[in-house]
Amino acid sequence: MIDLRSDTFTLPSPEMRLHIASAEVGDDYYREDKSVNRLQDYCKELFGKEDALFTTTGMLANQLTIISQVARGNEVITEYGYHINLFESAQHAAFCHVVLNGRQTVHGVLRVADVISALESKPRESVYAQVQLISIENTINSRQGKVFPFEEIRNLRRFTQRCDIRLHMDGARLFNAHVVTGTPLATYAKEVDTLSVCFSKALGAPFGSMLLGPAEVIKRARRLRVWYGSGFHQIGVCAEAAYFALTRQLGRLAEDHRLTKLLSERLARLPELQIDPDRIETNMIFLDLSCLGVSAETFLNKCRQQGLLILSFLPNTVRLVISRGVTEEDINKAADILASVISDCLKDKDLHRQSLYKAS
Repeated sequence: MIDLRSDTFTLPSPEMRLHIASAEVGDDYYREDKSVNRLQDYCKELFGKEDALFTTTGMLANQLTIISQVARGNEVITEYGYHINLFESAQHAAFCHVVLNGRQTVHGVLRVADVISALESKPRESVYAQVQLISIENTINSRQGKVFPFEEIRNLRRFTQRCDIRLHMDGARLFNAHVVTGTPLATYAKEVDTLSVCFSKALGAPFGSMLLGPAEVIKRARRLRVWYGSGFHQIGVCAEAAYFALTRQLGRLAEDHRLTKLLSERLARLPELQIDPDRIETNMIFLDLSCLGVSAETFLNKCRQQGLLILSFLPNTVRLVISRGVTEEDINKAADILASVISDCLKDKDLHRQSLYKAS
């Protein structure tokens, strides 16, 4: 079975398992876990941030950065399609008690003009919600792994500094952006107040994310992490896996990007999909199934029957993600399976059209 559902399905390599087994551990609650301390110190230096906090997930890291910087009843401006809005809005309402102002943008890139529009979209007197944070995403999941243009991040930074608003980057897949653009991680981090990065996606670690930012924010986040039930004790085994992934497996993301481009070129031969390989930037491809007359659920079931696992993202959209463990042979097989399934769908569509014609 070829699995292209998500880069969260990556498994620890044999080398990573050896490092996990030999990890030095202590009680992280008392900051005595050497593996956690090493990972946090390494990330502080790598990203050039004042402090860092190891968290269970990227969703928790985002929760902590919001609850640590935004007062109850105040507002976070973001883009409608970002993970923080599509998949985390319930948590932010229930636990952080903040308002998310999600804006529809061109290609998913939240620009200064979009932020100004959001600021002007409602009353801003002191009795109403005040904007305290802007949250962006890099890469952009809902836009098939698009890299957030660095110059637009810099523009947002200048704007937020003038307006005394904090800027957060959900960098769950920032490592992909770093590899494809060559932009140093510290250069990205310099333009935002806080950021989160994930170790358990393309890097291949089994667990964890890192929240980075000013010392006072991380101090609050560390306290609140315990409130969320994520106070760690001997968690060094997971920190060691993340450290290994970050120091040994970061460069191999370029291979994921190469294979993704290869698959997009194969799929571009199928005119029904209207795939443009030039728009594929990192490790994701989205397929719009509208022209096939089938739902995403039906399409992925047909793919599964032929040995390919993909993800239903929207009712008429499926997502393919290439990550560690996927080979060039897998890519070619996946392209053949997709071509076969699309052919079957088109035949079914024609038969349905003919039956309707006869019935009339």
